[in-house]
Amino acid sequence: MISIKSIRRFISYGEYSYYTHALTEAKKDGVEPEDIVFVLFTGKIIERYPERDRVLVYGEMPNKVPLHVVCDYSDEDMLYITTVYIPSGDEWSHNSQRRKRR
Repeated sequence: MISIKSIRRFISYGEYSYYTHALTEAKKDGVEPEDIVFVLFTGKIIERYPERDRVLVYGEMPNKVPLHVVCDYSDEDMLYITTVYIPSGDEWSHNSQRRKRR
C-alpha cells in the first residue's frame, strides 16, 4: 500500500511518468502537468484500489478547481499517473471527495 508521503517522494525525485491517456484527458479539461504535480503535493488519497495497485488522489489546483489523479504504484521505482479528471457533480459529492451512492 502506498501513502501520500510516498507519492510526494516519487514526485520530488522526478520518479514519475504520465500515461498518454492522462495527458490527453488533462488537455481536454485544460489541466496542465504543473496542476497535476500541485495536486499530488497538496492533495490526499480518497480511494484505494489495491487489486490494481492504484490510488485516487483528490486536491484542488491553484485556481481552486477540484482534480482527481489516479496513480499506479505497481513499479517500486516509478509512479505512473494513469488518468486525471475534473470530478463530475453527478458522480461525486462532499466537495468531490465521496462517490455518490447509486
